[in-house]
Amino acid sequence: MGRRPRPRHRANIRSYNRRWVIDLAADSVDEQIIDDLAVEIPTLNEDFLRAEHRYQYAVSFPGQDGYGGYGIVKYDRTTGARRVHRAGDARLPGEAVFVPAAGATREDDGCLLTVVSDLEQDASQFLVLDASGLDRIAIVHLPRRVTGGIHGCWIPDTDLDASAS
Repeated sequence: MGRRPRPRHRANIRSYNRRWVIDLAADSVDEQIIDDLAVEIPTLNEDFLRAEHRYQYAVSFPGQDGYGGYGIVKYDRTTGARRVHRAGDARLPGEAVFVPAAGATREDDGCLLTVVSDLEQDASQFLVLDASGLDRIAIVHLPRRVTGGIHGCWIPDTDLDASAS
């Protein structure tokens, strides 16, 4: 007995990279759409939480202006540039978790970890990307499909409580 083919998946997402400027003295808020690429699940190097950061990452979606497929996008907030690692039409990446390299000297010195779900083949892969250029470092084929919506964070072994082992 074979599997039924899955219907073609198209995201209906209208979320865009935005910037808000809040001026308390002028009692004003300014909102700007930074890019016409539909994105969701933004992340960054968590060492830069609550601080000025240059790079941010997100999942890009098909069917909108800009790139027409699923992928991982990297934004450079200084230059305004974006780079996309294309996952494919029916290959939906999850949240890209940033893992800093040992001895990192740059904000984007590290890897991005994500699970990519193949929406037509009922399969998933664990994908490791170089955070600086979005080049693929490794791909691990998983024995089962991992559903979307998985969120995560990176905690180095050195930060774990030794008593929890």
